[in-house]
Amino acid sequence: MKRLLSMIMMSILVLNADPLAIATAKGYKKPMMKLFKQFETVHGVKIMPIFGNMRQVIAQTELSGKVSVVIGDQAFLQRSALPIASYTSLGKGRLVLAYPKNGTLKQIDDIADEKIRKIALPDPKKAIYGKAAVQYLDNSGLAEKIKERLLTVGTVPQVSSYLIAGEIDAGFINLTDALGIREKIGGYIEADPKLYTPINIVCAVISGHEKEPQTEAFTAFLKTPEARAVLKASGL
Repeated sequence: MKRLLSMIMMSILVLNADPLAIATAKGYKKPMMKLFKQFETVHGVKIMPIFGNMRQVIAQTELSGKVSVVIGDQAFLQRSALPIASYTSLGKGRLVLAYPKNGTLKQIDDIADEKIRKIALPDPKKAIYGKAAVQYLDNSGLAEKIKERLLTVGTVPQVSSYLIAGEIDAGFINLTDALGIREKIGGYIEADPKLYTPINIVCAVISGHEKEPQTEAFTAFLKTPEARAVLKASGL
């Protein structure tokens, strides 16, 4: 009976709470929006999503003071000055090399061929998958072979846009984005995870917000089978 009353009180508090501000790395927009919609339907809490590269996400969180939850790379978050109360693991981020509909690649080493004229990657100073791509190229021995044909752009979604438009011959993105655009590109090849630093995607609760009913409800929701199924289907 006490547990039931506690659950009822939590539901009342959640329903009366302000919108939950969640800042998310833009490369995970599609699965996160699906999770946000499910959460809003189940709990009746409005989510205010904020998307950008990790630098933008962290800056917005620091400046606004209203962001309760940040979703992104754990290592990047730990290097920031954000006061983080707790982490919930969402899965491993995975680097892939994708190619447009008019192209074919059997293995990543194929980009060493001069026929592959333009290869894009996200900015390694701003995007974790740009950093992972640089590490992969260095550790695989491909960096020197393709350096004159390498194009650095801002974000993972920008690389994906170039792939869809057929403006590049190959591009490094994350598996989640590749799955989201798989009908619009030729395909993708997963990079050997041993050749870049592991990417842990987490939900980080900002200190001062950990006791908010809507924050507690959201972190609990992320551990449900329904949420885990969405994360797994998105490549995490």
